[in-house]
Amino acid sequence: MVDENWKKDRIMFTPLNLYMEYILLSYNNYLKDHLEDVDITYGELTYIYSVKYYGPSSQREMAQRLYVSEANVAKMIKKLVNKGLVEKHKDENNKSRNLVSLTDKGEEVFVKVSVLTAGWERKITKEFSNDKYADLKKVMYHLSVESADL
Repeated sequence: MVDENWKKDRIMFTPLNLYMEYILLSYNNYLKDHLEDVDITYGELTYIYSVKYYGPSSQREMAQRLYVSEANVAKMIKKLVNKGLVEKHKDENNKSRNLVSLTDKGEEVFVKVSVLTAGWERKITKEFSNDKYADLKKVMYHLSVESADL
């Protein structure tokens, strides 16, 4: 999409979602090239991050957080359980509710991907000062919050 032939006058007229999609496609490609020894897709990685950042979660909580159906969460959790990345266990406070948490292997994958992601971020923002990089993170966070309220 965006390359050296991109017309600069398009920048302000191109919707943000197209830039975000292009960045995500590039990131997915980077992960594929650098995670050859880890059997995980970007979609599965989203669930790993969700569990890591929010802690043990029910399928309903994950569905609400990720804007997907509970059936979608159930399928993905089953895949991740089969890969040994997450485990399901009873909620100590509500025995009728199952929670999903990372296994040791899931934690290892999270760390490996986080290190790769930090390197990728630094590569694509190499011309940014630390302040500009921090500002970008704040803008992205703000956009995430605002989009969640729609």
